[in-house]
Amino acid sequence: MGFMHRKLKRPHNMRRRQNFLNWARIISTAYVNAYQMMPRRSARRANFPSPTIQMIEPTTIILPIEIICTIISLLPACDVARCSILSKQWKRIWLSNVNWKLTSSDYPSSRLGAEQQYLEFINDVVVFHTGPGIRKMLINLTNHGAFHRSVVFWMDYLASHYPINELDIDVNGPVVPPASLFSCTTLVSLRLVLHDARLIIPTEVHLNSLKELCLEHPRFAESGDAQRLINSCRILNKLEFKGCAGNPFYDLHLEINLPELKVFNFQSSSDYIYVHVAAMNLEIFTFKGRNLIISEGVEFPFLKEVNLDEYELWIQYRIFNRRRVPTEQSASKMHKTVSSFKMAEKLFLSQWCTEHLSNIQPEINLPNFEILTSLSIEFWPNDYHANVMLYIINCSPNLQQLYARTYMKTRTDVTEPLYDYFHLQLKYIEMDSFSCSNVEMRLVERLAGCCLQLRRLNINLISEIEQPIRRNFRRVVRSIKKLSPTLIVSVC
Repeated sequence: MGFMHRKLKRPHNMRRRQNFLNWARIISTAYVNAYQMMPRRSARRANFPSPTIQMIEPTTIILPIEIICTIISLLPACDVARCSILSKQWKRIWLSNVNWKLTSSDYPSSRLGAEQQYLEFINDVVVFHTGPGIRKMLINLTNHGAFHRSVVFWMDYLASHYPINELDIDVNGPVVPPASLFSCTTLVSLRLVLHDARLIIPTEVHLNSLKELCLEHPRFAESGDAQRLINSCRILNKLEFKGCAGNPFYDLHLEINLPELKVFNFQSSSDYIYVHVAAMNLEIFTFKGRNLIISEGVEFPFLKEVNLDEYELWIQYRIFNRRRVPTEQSASKMHKTVSSFKMAEKLFLSQWCTEHLSNIQPEINLPNFEILTSLSIEFWPNDYHANVMLYIINCSPNLQQLYARTYMKTRTDVTEPLYDYFHLQLKYIEMDSFSCSNVEMRLVERLAGCCLQLRRLNINLISEIEQPIRRNFRRVVRSIKKLSPTLIVSVC
């Protein structure tokens, strides 16, 4: 009846209205009679349970609580909350989830008052937990809201009430960790993005189980805070300081001598931070900064990958003042640093590392890199830098891959004879930001002529190259192909 009222426009005249109702009654009666004449399902088929309700409900009820908790721990945060509608048993069981991953993909940004709703949701997760305790918490909300005011309470509650193992905090704003976080003896992995917040380390730190520590954009309140934090983590396997801010009022010295440390990553542009490395069991070493000091007599026999980017400001380069050492001393220090990585399998040297090595007097004298298989190096288009590259290649008998990137700096007009090195194992060469300078041309010809097992040469040209230079470069490529017919040369 109601269906027919929606389909047909209701008339205003009472007589037409009465005719309309009679006609609708006749049609509805006909539909009822037709339905009663339809054949009925058999009794055996009618007794089958509904696959969507009557079969799922008993299955979820008979599952043990341990299996339900395992299923919930593998789901995203939004799906964990949706599980509360499956059955009465699952209505509050989602609060017993031990692994939480709260990211921007779960944020209800399209709703009105989304920030307050999501804030209350995280508060319910942290405070009203009903399980054995939250073990893993990841909060990554860099694009939404101002959660940095509430995240301090969350960290304090997690460290004080639960056996938390992994904690990863990255919100949009500066975060000052509470003192209780540094007394959590169950923490195994800790990552904090502080956004240049003033980090205050308490006098007593009890992170006895911590194995992975990552601090991004920290600013330590006192000069001894960072070292006190590192010394308290005796079983640390992975240590990362990214964007560490220095203080012009004091020098920050970091002594990295942990016996079980395997991964060390330090990135800072401050001139007031000095890093002293003496951890002999390192496997992956990454340094991007200015003041790296390798302790005397330390070797790294288990190194697999080294990324060394000790840079300088070009305006301050070669200026001797109280915070700058002379060029010869910088070259000697870089020679000692690179020599200590002779057991590495992969090595990356930035342009400033190559520049310092080119200033060694009277000549460069690096040890052999017996295990090195991949070399990535940045250089300026001059013969000094080209000779440094060729020397390292000659000292690496097992080198198979070479990645070279050109940077347009000064000292491009120097003409020195390229050393005649001979290398047999190099199979792959890639030249990036190739400017077709005379030094680069001679370097490519020398490498292609000396490396007898070379199978592929990739050259990526810069866009600002004139046509006469391109024609000259094509002529060089044709001559290289004649020397080795099996060589594949790709130019793009």
